[in-house]
Amino acid sequence: MRFRAPFQILFIAAIALCIALPALAHDPSLSGIRIVYRDADVVVNVTTHISRLLRSEGGTKAMSPAALDQAIRKRLHVTIDGQEIQPKSANVIGDNANDLLTWQTIVPIHASTCEVLSRLYPEDPASRTVVSVVRGGQTVREAFLDDQHPNLLQSQALVRQGAIALRYVREGVLHIFGGPDHILFVLGLLLLGGTLKSLLKTITAFTLAHSVTLSLAATGVLSPAPRIVEPVIALSIVAIAMENLRQERKQPCVETEDRDLRPYYAFGFGLIHGFGFAGALAEVGLPKASLGVALASFNIGVEIGQACIVLAAFPLLNLFKSRRTAAFVKFAYVVSILIGIAGGYWFVTRLFPGLT
Repeated sequence: MRFRAPFQILFIAAIALCIALPALAHDPSLSGIRIVYRDADVVVNVTTHISRLLRSEGGTKAMSPAALDQAIRKRLHVTIDGQEIQPKSANVIGDNANDLLTWQTIVPIHASTCEVLSRLYPEDPASRTVVSVVRGGQTVREAFLDDQHPNLLQSQALVRQGAIALRYVREGVLHIFGGPDHILFVLGLLLLGGTLKSLLKTITAFTLAHSVTLSLAATGVLSPAPRIVEPVIALSIVAIAMENLRQERKQPCVETEDRDLRPYYAFGFGLIHGFGFAGALAEVGLPKASLGVALASFNIGVEIGQACIVLAAFPLLNLFKSRRTAAFVKFAYVVSILIGIAGGYWFVTRLFPGLT
């Protein structure tokens, strides 16, 4: 297939854009604080994105575990029985493959109350910190700290179910729009063409599949490691791009539903994407006391995000195809190649994180 200059320019520019995209589909503005009461002590866990912590410290170069420890201590403002904690020691674990840092300290005190005085990154209005307080194996307090709710004080009322539902719907939507891999997967399905009815079948298959694995992973029944899930998600993008190219070579812009493999692709890879959604949900923090509400709400948020992509892209693509069929064929061909390049790049960088 021969392309004119505008398509060549588009091709080169989009390759540069794909390579510039982040390799991981996680929300760097999220962090977490988990406080666990035990019989003779209190365990304080902090999770955050390594890249986010590095930026907050004014650089992008790797930091030593000791430096990461000090950076967390500077940002963590938690009081136990009215006294701000001053940890003597802490355990720092860096997961570079998933850009996650886990920090943990144990406070040797039999405590009754705790407060979180601020988010981990209060200087950033967009930052959000999920706080969970656990006693006797049960979550007794939960909070979602943002610019409007900057702390968790003992005097604050417990979060209601409705607020939890809205919080996790929002996180589901943000995860879709914050993860370019999921967006490209949906766009790849749209580029395969077909009618609105066939598209709805495809999206429904994807929804059913990722709902199953999201539930399994979130409840602890089956939870593959992110180092496996994330590269496979990238491969699903490559597979959709290759199917697009195969269809374009065979019969461009097919409108019939004969041998429509999209629902099967969507269901199969939806199972994998569901585990990816579960990883994002784990970053946010899944409340044990409101498991069903949080899980269903996050799933609804994911569907809202996907629906926004479909409703925005599908009419535009159809209008373009109906008015300039030949140009659309070239456009779909080029974009499919770019989607495949992006997926391949993410696969390599996720499989070998040391390359980036």
